[in-house]
Amino acid sequence: MRKGRVCKEEQKRRIKLLLRFIFTFKYATRNQADIFIQQIMNMTYTRRLIAYCLKEGYLKSCRERWSKVKIYYLTKKSTDFIFEEECFAEDYRFEKSCLGVNTFNLHNIAVEVYFKLKKLLIIKEWFCAWVLRIGEHKRALIPDSVIALQSGTVIALEIETQVKKLSELKHLIDIYRYDIDKKPKYDAVLMVIEYKFDYEGIKKRLFHLAPEFCSRTFLLADLDMFNQGLCFYANEVRSLEEAFKLLEEKSRSSPLIS
Repeated sequence: MRKGRVCKEEQKRRIKLLLRFIFTFKYATRNQADIFIQQIMNMTYTRRLIAYCLKEGYLKSCRERWSKVKIYYLTKKSTDFIFEEECFAEDYRFEKSCLGVNTFNLHNIAVEVYFKLKKLLIIKEWFCAWVLRIGEHKRALIPDSVIALQSGTVIALEIETQVKKLSELKHLIDIYRYDIDKKPKYDAVLMVIEYKFDYEGIKKRLFHLAPEFCSRTFLLADLDMFNQGLCFYANEVRSLEEAFKLLEEKSRSSPLIS
């Protein structure tokens, strides 16, 4: 961002981009907002845009209870401002209860995955769990995010912060077998597991339960692997670029029914 004033239309565009990013993930830390402005919006001076949004009433802030990290979230003014672009804007609610230790950790990993994939792929839409849960039963199993790529490939994102029981993984496979094979909603599942030890345990259990299905539909990575641009797909460790290229070829040969 060059110093000096910008025209009203450009300022409006910049504000909307930031608000829609925060809307997608419900809230953002200061560091996440800075990274978005710098890497996605290609602006150098992050403080100015954030300060303007706070001053004009588009954003409010609070502190996460345990880490004391500053959190930015949307106001009624900002949801009205992005209403035309975001059809679920009127459903947006921010409560401090969504800042629990586990949910805050899941949120941060989801944003980390978003920034990594934005460098590799052209993302058309990104829906987080809070949007996906609208109209669903409280106990419905939904992904942590759904990622729609410009190529037409649709990925369900699962983030795991601890080892799942065998029964939980069996239920997960049953749900995705239906959503991928029987009534296609997704092309594949990207599962990002926080710790290496948990990754090994989950991978072993998944492939014990459904080796063929997991081989063709699950991309698995612990967080360190993922940040190195690697994942386990089709029975071997591959680069994320190669894995998604294979998925796109598969989705072109058998496109999802809208």
